[in-house]
Amino acid sequence: MPWHTCLLALIAGIFASRAPLEGGLALAAVAVADALLRGRVGRLPLPTLFLCAALGLGYALVRTPAQLPAPEWMEAKQPVLVRGVVDRAEPREGRRLRIILREMTVLTDRGETAFPGRLVWNWRNPSYRPVPGQRVETVLRVVPTRGFGNPGGWDYEWYWLRQGVHWRGWVSGKSAPVWSGRPDGTAGTVKAALRGLVAERLPDSPGGGVVLALVTGDRSRIDEPTARSVRAAGLAHTLALSGLHVGFVAALGLGLAWLAGRVRPSLLLHIPRPKLAVLLAAPLVLGYAWLGQPSSSLIRAATMYAFWGALLLQGRGRVLMDGLFFALAAIVAVTPLAVFDLGLQMSALAVAGIGLMYPRFGPRLKNLIAGGAGSRSQGTWRAKARTLGGFALGILAVSLCATISLLPAVSWYFGTLSPNILLNVIWIPVLGFAVMPLGILGMLLAAAPPLASLGGLLLGGAAQITDLLLFLLDATAGAGLTPVYAVLRPLWPETVGFGLLMVVALRVAAASRVVPALTWLAGLGFLLLVGPHAAIMAEDARPVVRLELIDVGLGQAALVTTPGGHRWLTDGGGGSSSFDMGEAVVAPYLTLGRPPRLDGVIMSHPDNDHSRGLSFILSRFEVGVFHTNGMLPGGESGREMRAALAVGGLTPLALEAGQEVDLGGGTRFEVLHPARGFRPRGSNERSLVLRLVAEGQGLAILPGDMERAGTAAVLNSGFDLSAQVLVLPHHGSRSSLSPAFYQAVDARVALCSDGFMNRFDFPHPEVVEALGVPVYATSSHGLVRAMWASDGSLFVHSHYP
Repeated sequence: MPWHTCLLALIAGIFASRAPLEGGLALAAVAVADALLRGRVGRLPLPTLFLCAALGLGYALVRTPAQLPAPEWMEAKQPVLVRGVVDRAEPREGRRLRIILREMTVLTDRGETAFPGRLVWNWRNPSYRPVPGQRVETVLRVVPTRGFGNPGGWDYEWYWLRQGVHWRGWVSGKSAPVWSGRPDGTAGTVKAALRGLVAERLPDSPGGGVVLALVTGDRSRIDEPTARSVRAAGLAHTLALSGLHVGFVAALGLGLAWLAGRVRPSLLLHIPRPKLAVLLAAPLVLGYAWLGQPSSSLIRAATMYAFWGALLLQGRGRVLMDGLFFALAAIVAVTPLAVFDLGLQMSALAVAGIGLMYPRFGPRLKNLIAGGAGSRSQGTWRAKARTLGGFALGILAVSLCATISLLPAVSWYFGTLSPNILLNVIWIPVLGFAVMPLGILGMLLAAAPPLASLGGLLLGGAAQITDLLLFLLDATAGAGLTPVYAVLRPLWPETVGFGLLMVVALRVAAASRVVPALTWLAGLGFLLLVGPHAAIMAEDARPVVRLELIDVGLGQAALVTTPGGHRWLTDGGGGSSSFDMGEAVVAPYLTLGRPPRLDGVIMSHPDNDHSRGLSFILSRFEVGVFHTNGMLPGGESGREMRAALAVGGLTPLALEAGQEVDLGGGTRFEVLHPARGFRPRGSNERSLVLRLVAEGQGLAILPGDMERAGTAAVLNSGFDLSAQVLVLPHHGSRSSLSPAFYQAVDARVALCSDGFMNRFDFPHPEVVEALGVPVYATSSHGLVRAMWASDGSLFVHSHYP
């Protein structure tokens, strides 16, 4: 409808506030689709679309908060005493608590001063569960909410900024936070008490943790192995409270309406069952959204349900699509920056895909089993089997429609594809029709003292069913039936092209014929889909060598690209048990517009900040060869890497001084260190030291975390150390300070991979002074790229100016 097109143009304008090129391209696609699909009479005038886009752009700019400057005490990187009020307290996986503070003050040597903005504080293994409105006093180390500055990467700073959060904090020291008393009778207190009742009656098992998350939104008892296995199976969306769970709760209303009709059939004469289901589900949906807050996805899902319910009560058609657009209009009117929220994008795309595709393909798929004129005459059991099969195929059809529509977004945001759609046929119905009803009913009964025991039995039953699901999931994964693939992350033109081709396919399926307008639209979509690949192929054909330091915080990951598109990754950054740097940062950059392939991976040494992110790369990418300094990580990191090598079919090949690695395109790595027999204490000193060479010219030195002993060995080796670019040893630490080494390299530029406002003060001022050349640090410049043209001329670019 015309107003749908206007809303899409307005949303394109909002996107243009952050990404002008992509927003303009989306607006052009909306205009072209509107003109071709409506025809000359029904199309909207271009000035109308431009006006809507301009309105969205202006509204977004007005509502965009500005980042606050860091105060002097923060620049000093010293812990401070912070006093504030709890705005939100969100239980997270692995017994973590995410607390948002507002109305803050800080106590420094200059006294107590106001601290504007909000702060996110991640507290691991919390000893106390606060509620909104409580005051707290604690010692924190505070930094701005800065993320990883890589092109096409997830913008952590923007994610928090649009929520009004400007700072991040970590508990510093051994003193425990001091809390005020809990406010009585507040919504937060009531929710905390209800969550506590449910938690007490659930078994301390993986299934119990999942039920607690599904019913109350408390994810703290979901352990990391459970989260990882569910995520690997492509079922993570079933644990994040969203529209899917609101749908489960709404289905309870449908069940209550059916039950009411059986008990009192005359009731259906006054109000049809669909309208009765809406009225009975409304309080359940509102209560569930209230309990699961502060989940913004639940609020948005409840908003969508409200519009769908209103349209159903009015007897309107096109309920799904019109309700979606009405909800989007309301959400954008209140919070225009919500269009950048991943949850809203995924929800809107999934609902739109189901609404557009399911009516055309779903019934045909279900009728393969459930249809047929003579099914009733074939026996009750056979009819029921057909009905059950049709129901399963219906769920499969819905999952397929949602998966296809989400494909570009999932590929872009996550860089992975999990083709395990058949698991949804079992997982989603069991959650929706067994676990969720038992959990919600058990929670309601647990809140009534006379029925608390029965509520505990129901909650325990829900946990047992979930434990069985997780057992089956682990068995399926152990048999290798839940693969997850790294995939190319589509660029914006490709995403728009995919959308246009989907529109054409749906129109052709509906009309069963191809008209000239659809041909032109399909041609445009095809050009947008293949154009970026042609541009990348042309870029790879240029005689250019590139060295890129990926911003991985306090760690290191360097990518070397040689003529012909050959790519070698040296190190993969750090990470932790709850954050995989390879999956979250390195892989998304490597797959931006390119397939997940590497000619080789080199690990300079096994320290966590260089090696932890490599396991994901080695297991999910097509890797030609894996080189090390002869050492592998120990502990959990080592187990992960060995498993990844087994999956990738790779055998580590040790390098030593004097060897060379052909990188392709006339480029090679000369190995300068460690020499055979070099055995100092510590793995840093045994870091691989690599010299990037092209056409006999030294381009760059990559020394890993080499310190004084390693530096002395390299200086005494007699190798040519000259290079135009030096990657600072050990992130610019003073322990690697060596003027003699800097003089031997005689670099024009130095690059440093360090963390933003890191507590070690990398790169150290003494190192910077001794170098005497410009230093590009990832902490201030984001990703840094050094490029050499065919004539050997050097160009340095950075993500941030």
